[in-house]
Amino acid sequence: METKTFGVVTSISMVLTLTVAVLSIIGVAITGLYPGVIVLLLVALIPLASKFYAKKIIGRSNGFQRNYYTTLTIINLLSMLVVLWMTYVIMHDRVLHDCY
Repeated sequence: METKTFGVVTSISMVLTLTVAVLSIIGVAITGLYPGVIVLLLVALIPLASKFYAKKIIGRSNGFQRNYYTTLTIINLLSMLVVLWMTYVIMHDRVLHDCY
């Protein structure tokens, strides 16, 4: 059984990272390739992988599931933080040109 917190965090993380990934692909067309975009696209795979893995562990014990849901929730929260930070840095470097 999927916990409610895991489902909400994973859904928010998925929407956020996929939106930023699509916008970064559009940004590559406008400003050119930035190496951080590749990392950003790889980070976008984390919520997708955790959603698929959560479906894979349905048959396991409740304790096992609880441990992995907690771990995957923390990983998704960290990936949201990384995506927001990378978006801030890329925007300031590529669009505003005020990074030193």
